[in-house]
Amino acid sequence: MKRDSFNVLFFIKKAKLLKNGEASVCMRITVNGVRVENNIRKSIEPALWNQAKECAKGKSRKSCDLNAYIEDARIKLHQTFNELEEQGQFITARLLQKSSSDKTKHRKLSVHLFKLSKNITTNAVNLSERTMP
Repeated sequence: MKRDSFNVLFFIKKAKLLKNGEASVCMRITVNGVRVENNIRKSIEPALWNQAKECAKGKSRKSCDLNAYIEDARIKLHQTFNELEEQGQFITARLLQKSSSDKTKHRKLSVHLFKLSKNITTNAVNLSERTMP
């Protein structure tokens, strides 16, 4: 079975700056020469972007958070690609893009549910403290 070619690239859109002067960070997934791009909904000042390393420069919190997000996204995409390849499925760039956005939505839902359960627990504790003599 022929191995599929696969690559992930992160870049900024310098031509279309946001109102705050930052550039949107985008991700390009390429499988067998077919590519799809999407905005990862993160931004950075153009002067703080290193295209050769595909990451933000500096040690600021924003730069570190962006770099962690990029590394996490890259790892998840490679894992998904390897899983699909092991299963012998037909892999497309669009399929990987969809799987990465589905995982992001699932992660956001998990965080929301965690915060909700924490609030319920906190409210229950506060209520029980009020009713104790």
